[in-house]
Amino acid sequence: METAIEAQILDAWNSYFKYDPTDVGSLDRQFFKNPFIKPMDTLTYGKAYSLMGFRATKFLYAPFEKNVAWILSAVPGESGQLVKLLEKQKGECIRRGIDRVYYSNFSPGYFFPGIDRKKYPAVFDSLSEAGFKEDSVAIAMEAEIGEHWYKEIKDNNVKIGNLKIDESEEFLEFIENNFPADCFYRASGVINEGDLQQITVAKFKGKFVGYAMYAAGEGPFEFAPGERFGCFEVSETRRSMGIGTMLLVHTLNAMKANAIRHAYFLWTTEKASHLYSRYGFRITREFTIMVLDL
Repeated sequence: METAIEAQILDAWNSYFKYDPTDVGSLDRQFFKNPFIKPMDTLTYGKAYSLMGFRATKFLYAPFEKNVAWILSAVPGESGQLVKLLEKQKGECIRRGIDRVYYSNFSPGYFFPGIDRKKYPAVFDSLSEAGFKEDSVAIAMEAEIGEHWYKEIKDNNVKIGNLKIDESEEFLEFIENNFPADCFYRASGVINEGDLQQITVAKFKGKFVGYAMYAAGEGPFEFAPGERFGCFEVSETRRSMGIGTMLLVHTLNAMKANAIRHAYFLWTTEKASHLYSRYGFRITREFTIMVLDL
């Protein structure tokens, strides 16, 4: 059952974010009942809200960011209400020793990487007025993979295949030693709650050098098979060997074999987008990640 503040935020969200409606279950999973984030005391002002919180507990092996806060979503309200709310929240941040605030790349559990300034310019303008600066851009892409033939690429030096259950421990150690904690979280979730066919791995001389995966990515069954492509990583020392392309092709074919005909992801860089575009992906949205230094 939703609380009064959830009902207020839900109404404001669905009135403003017309392209991206949500529900109370999503609000709870990502913010109010997310064990890794603790909400600020003040979340609303008039018709505006700002889902700002700080790290509640350590997230796997990632450093504990005690001086950082995140805004996972915000709506502008009326007559500068969001700017006024952010001023109140900035004061609370300072009292807590927080000196940096991001919109909105909290992990795990962000709704979107940042703000889509084309669809929702009023939020971008309010953040800018409150002192936030543009940090980076996350590119979202989608593909109708059912329309494409993905030819498998062979390399005698690199073995591409699905993860085997007896490799799981070594595989997770590989992720922990090379990639962000969010990668570990998603891969371990698929291993425990999904299907190993969702994870494609690359080995060079018998050692893991990269992987790609897919899952639902959202909702109560986020680790089950689904249309969301990623995570997708290759060891820094083994890049420029074509391993990423081999992983991408094998994973897209694995998705098609599981009757999935559409693929998407929310976050890549402009440089990486060129690889995806060769395999039928097109840019659908861009999210601006914002940062405020107090």
